[in-house]
Amino acid sequence: MEQATKQDESFGVVPFSKEKGRWEVFIIQHNKSGYWGFPKGHAEVNESPQQAAFRELKEETNLELVKLIQNESIQEKYTFLMDGVRVFKRVFYFIAEVTGPIILQTKEIYDGMWLPIPEALIKVTHQEGKDILSKAKEALPLISI
Repeated sequence: MEQATKQDESFGVVPFSKEKGRWEVFIIQHNKSGYWGFPKGHAEVNESPQQAAFRELKEETNLELVKLIQNESIQEKYTFLMDGVRVFKRVFYFIAEVTGPIILQTKEIYDGMWLPIPEALIKVTHQEGKDILSKAKEALPLISI
């Protein structure tokens, strides 16, 4: 018997900030599975991918957009099992410079931290997330001090 497959899409942000002459990235630890990654979630009715991504960023972390680093999103794809159903997931991430005090949405987010990119590449749990961070890093403008 063939297993049922469900398609799912989410939208998120790889949030960066300039700190002491270098880029840092904010990563979050999700409550359900405990993995480290980036803020993301589903779009609401009549919401564009970009609107959904930045609403989720604000809801989950309180961070706000300073500027979009590139207009095109970068995509993560993976498959997982949930309640015996195979889920093919696509997440579209926008790369952005952000600002604001961190206020975590404790219902969904267990923890969060700013890290230099090399440390974040180690801390992010899944290889797909590490790949997204590596792609996002390539889009960052060089910082002149």
